[in-house]
Formats: sequence, C-alpha cells, structure tokens
Amino acid sequence: MPDFRKFSSKANQFVLTLMVVSLFCQTARADCGDASNIAEKQGIYIPGDDSERQVIGKGRLQFYSAPDEKCKMAGVFVLPKERLNVYYEYGKYTSVIYINPKTSARASGWVRSDRLRSTGLGIAPHQQ
Repeated sequence: MPDFRKFSSKANQFVLTLMVVSLFCQTARADCGDASNIAEKQGIYIPGDDSERQVIGKGRLQFYSAPDEKCKMAGVFVLPKERLNVYYEYGKYTSVIYINPKTSARASGWVRSDRLRSTGLGIAPHQQ
C-alpha cells in the first residue's frame, strides 16, 4: 500500500513551489514596470527629428519591457537593417517603437543601444 503521507508532503511541496514561482514572476513583472518608468524619467530624451535608427549587427535584436536583461519579452524582436523610432536612451538601452512596414503591427519596448545606428532622420520636422 502506498504511503500517502509522502504523497501529501510531496504534493504540498509542489504547490508551495508553484506559489513561490508565481510570486517571483509577479514581482519580476512589477520590477520591470517600475524600472521602465524610472528609465523614462531619468533617461535622455531623443527629439523626434533624429529618432530613426537602423538595426545593425547580426541576428535578432531582442525587445525588453524595461532596460534590464531579466525583462525579456519572449518572441518579440526585430532583424538587422530594420528601422525603429526611439524615445529615450538609458544606460545600455534605448526605448523604441517598431512599426512593421507590411502589416502596420507595432511593438514597443527597450533594446540594446549598441545594436542601433542613427539614420539622421526622424518622425518630426527638424527642431530649431
């Protein structure tokens, strides 16, 4: 006959582990939201007349919900040579929006700044 005390203990451990992981994920999302808000307030604003950037380097350019490696947005990325518009620079990251030229689908978030090159263009007329 199976020892149900062991099963019960293992089941309780499993449930407890799931609760801890869930709490950690919720905390991480909250931390990422807070980090993004702080970065926008403290970051360097990029004027609209110089906001266009082209993706350089090799491979996918990963999007993050905040300027932090732990805030990766799974499945959200752009490819080399694609163009983005930027809003803020903060540390090693830049806040961007990408609009797919074929579908008009949009993605916004933070990307690594070292993978971007200014095109000298923007979404607004030159500011005096």
